[in-house]
Amino acid sequence: MSVHRDLAWALKQQAQRAGERAPSVRGADWRLATVSAVNAGGTVTADGITVRRLAFYTSPSVGQVIVISQSSSGNWIAFGPLAS
Repeated sequence: MSVHRDLAWALKQQAQRAGERAPSVRGADWRLATVSAVNAGGTVTADGITVRRLAFYTSPSVGQVIVISQSSSGNWIAFGPLAS
């Protein structure tokens, strides 16, 4: 019986870890990120993630702390900096 209990616990932990990493499981998410590169084509790189900018985020610069958001399908978008 102990083997079954240990296996059930291990499977539950594995499923939880997989769900924590999968946007489709955990849902949409947002966070603050620091811009490391301003790219052509309307994107910036922030915290190692290349993100499409919204139209009103017109003046990105390296070093800015911006809000980025990930949809439940895994796509990223940059809202821009917060007001100071």
